[in-house]
Amino acid sequence: MRFVIFVIPLLVSTALTSIPAQAPVISPDSALGDTNTQSRPEFGRNTRAMVLATVGIAGAMVLFDARLSVEVQRVGGDDMSTPSTVGSFVGGPVPLALGATLYATGRLSGDGFVTQTGREVLRAVVVSGAITALVKGAVGRARPFASPGDPDVFTPWHGFTNASVASFPSGHTSAAFATATVLSRELNAAQPGTRWLVSSLLFGSLSLVGFSRVYQHQHWPSDVVAGAALGTITGYEVVAHARGDRSPIDRHLFSHMSIAPSSGGLAVQWSRR
Repeated sequence: MRFVIFVIPLLVSTALTSIPAQAPVISPDSALGDTNTQSRPEFGRNTRAMVLATVGIAGAMVLFDARLSVEVQRVGGDDMSTPSTVGSFVGGPVPLALGATLYATGRLSGDGFVTQTGREVLRAVVVSGAITALVKGAVGRARPFASPGDPDVFTPWHGFTNASVASFPSGHTSAAFATATVLSRELNAAQPGTRWLVSSLLFGSLSLVGFSRVYQHQHWPSDVVAGAALGTITGYEVVAHARGDRSPIDRHLFSHMSIAPSSGGLAVQWSRR
């Protein structure tokens, strides 16, 4: 099980990436809003099944979290200190910064595809982050540094006020995989011939984020798996929504969310209507 922390998040996301991408049709006004396209349901119809599968996989991994954490330390040794710092950084401020940069670049250059991609990255990161925060607070799982060797310490609802018991799921991993999913889907649609190369590079490299969080004693392996799946599902839902698909989940999550330029940068708004 030495490399399981790499393999599982990669398999989850790579399997999802095998769903055929459909090229978006970008209208002249796409820089000002979502593309107005209609396509067959791409992923929304399978979201409930994926959520249940994720719960099952993460739940099973809880039984091996302590052992897997030890294996991660053995695999990393002393040589992973610097790479793990980089991995944690990539899963921290980078996703939001990348989305904002793409959106601003697209607006300034008048490139609807870049604007749309940046908007979708921002939406995916914001929504996955909100869901992650809610689950963290409700579950209240102790981080590895707070309960060494014991992954079964839970104090429900305390995760909202105590970061040391906000381990499940991994927010860094969910943000990274949400970003990778949006980029993969959009780049695959624009350049179908690079589909597997782009997906493999994105999800393979971002597995370092999950590894880093476990290596630094910030998360248990099951936290990382749940975060990777949550980010991937959110990314797919965002892209499907932008292409005209309205699944029962994204109909309520994304239909009322807007991102637009403001005097101070970007404004994220949520309407109850």
